[in-house]
Amino acid sequence: MSCPTVNTSLGKTKGFALPKAKCDEAKQVFAFMGLPFAKPPLGELRFEPPQKVQPWDEVFDATKAPPSPMQSTHFTNEIGDYFTMPLLSNENPEKMSEDCLYLNVFSTNPNKKANMPVLFWIYGGGFNMGWAAGYNGQAICGLNDVVLVVPQYRVNMFGFFTTGKDTKWPGNMGLFDQIMAMEWTRDNISAFGGDPNNVTIFGESAGSISVSMHVTSPMSRGLFHKAISHSGVGTMPGLMRDDLSEPVKLILDELKITATEPEEIVKQLKAMDAKKITKALDTNAEKKMLFPTLDGKFHPKNTQMLLKEGKYNPVPYIIGFNNTEGAGMLSGNFTENFSKGLSEKSAKSIVSGMLAEGIPADKLDAVNKAVIDFYSKQLDDGDKYKWSKLVASWFGDSLFIVPCIGQAIAHSGAGHDTYVYYMTQQPRMHHDDAYAGKIKPKPVFCEADHGDDVMFTMGYPHMNCKFTPQAGFSDTEKKLSKQWMKTICQFAKTGNPNFDGEKEWPKYDMKKFLELKWPYDVRTDIFEKRFKFWSEKIPALLK
Repeated sequence: MSCPTVNTSLGKTKGFALPKAKCDEAKQVFAFMGLPFAKPPLGELRFEPPQKVQPWDEVFDATKAPPSPMQSTHFTNEIGDYFTMPLLSNENPEKMSEDCLYLNVFSTNPNKKANMPVLFWIYGGGFNMGWAAGYNGQAICGLNDVVLVVPQYRVNMFGFFTTGKDTKWPGNMGLFDQIMAMEWTRDNISAFGGDPNNVTIFGESAGSISVSMHVTSPMSRGLFHKAISHSGVGTMPGLMRDDLSEPVKLILDELKITATEPEEIVKQLKAMDAKKITKALDTNAEKKMLFPTLDGKFHPKNTQMLLKEGKYNPVPYIIGFNNTEGAGMLSGNFTENFSKGLSEKSAKSIVSGMLAEGIPADKLDAVNKAVIDFYSKQLDDGDKYKWSKLVASWFGDSLFIVPCIGQAIAHSGAGHDTYVYYMTQQPRMHHDDAYAGKIKPKPVFCEADHGDDVMFTMGYPHMNCKFTPQAGFSDTEKKLSKQWMKTICQFAKTGNPNFDGEKEWPKYDMKKFLELKWPYDVRTDIFEKRFKFWSEKIPALLK
């Protein structure tokens, strides 16, 4: 089928028709890829806020996928074996360029009269990697009347470098890229059949955290109308930094930049080849990671303080997480013996070592003992995986589950419609050779891992395209994905995820959670003890 030509505020553009999703009722989806929403951040625009793109005269060719943002391959090499990615024929995530500020749009009806809800996806990657490739609307748009927008934003050094809050380069360029992509959506999405007055931002991991930060940032107000955070919020411990000088210094040392004045540092960095900067991130990579910082603009205060003050965008909000966030992909940070069952000594060493990074030395022993005591009492002494489960539960709770619940309590407590889910569905590809292909297996005690919900959210089981590496999906996973996409799109349409004839998902009140599995269930009180431990016991020890 021929793709219609779309007339945006910047000029005309033409995309291409995707193969239909693997469902009889799926509609034809049209893809418009590589649409510029900002000027290329090159030369003097490196490390600067995004600049508005100029209109074009000819019909813009939107059939080519944009290159990925510049980034180190260290982390993708580390976790890549755990993922399968659906790729369209013209997508190549390995092709990178500093000229990366483009977005992809997917629509079944690129007509101004369609007025469909808009879903705006923000990818994850710890703010240090990530790209638009692999996220497409073949299933979620083909099976639901929505428009999907997938923008790219700068990551690592190119997106979050800073010389300090009170300098000309306060950081957070990647977050301002996201804002400019939202502004582009507001101004242009109606041409693709989307309603600019009904935009839902959603994302996973760093994308989920970004969503949380847009909910609390005054800079994003009015650019979206609903929000969904899949695993991560802005109150994650250790995320928001007042000072990034330590990792920045390590990078500058690697690049042999000895200047101390911001202007001279930036002058030398802007004159440097982008690949050289990226290469400097490869060695000792974990200590060179850059994150959002307290810049006084996007973040006038840290997220925790903004939540306490009730200063955030009053939009309907879904917040979710997976029940074993720390038991699979992220466990590579612990030890190779993790999946076989850690010893008590190894587990205690891991917990103590990681707590030492954020706990004052004089409080460390007390906090460490409290964590070990609390989690060990919940596990069976005869379980060979007891100590691995302890490390995984502590890690997942502290970084994802407890902060997510905290933001849900604040948002709901302020009188805004809030819904919370936790996923327990275990993807077969990570535990069954019949579905795995070349996907790396995860520990037997890992149920729903960090990132596992993405495949259901985007409709991987129903996509008709190449997967890399190839993997399979069970009939149960196909049913859950179809249901979950319908739930998300219902929320995008109305602000309420419920529809007639299905299990009701009640609003959040600290007790009611949707258990995301097939079939859906509603659970109560399952995280109350864990949340109380982290919100009361640990703060008391730190006083």
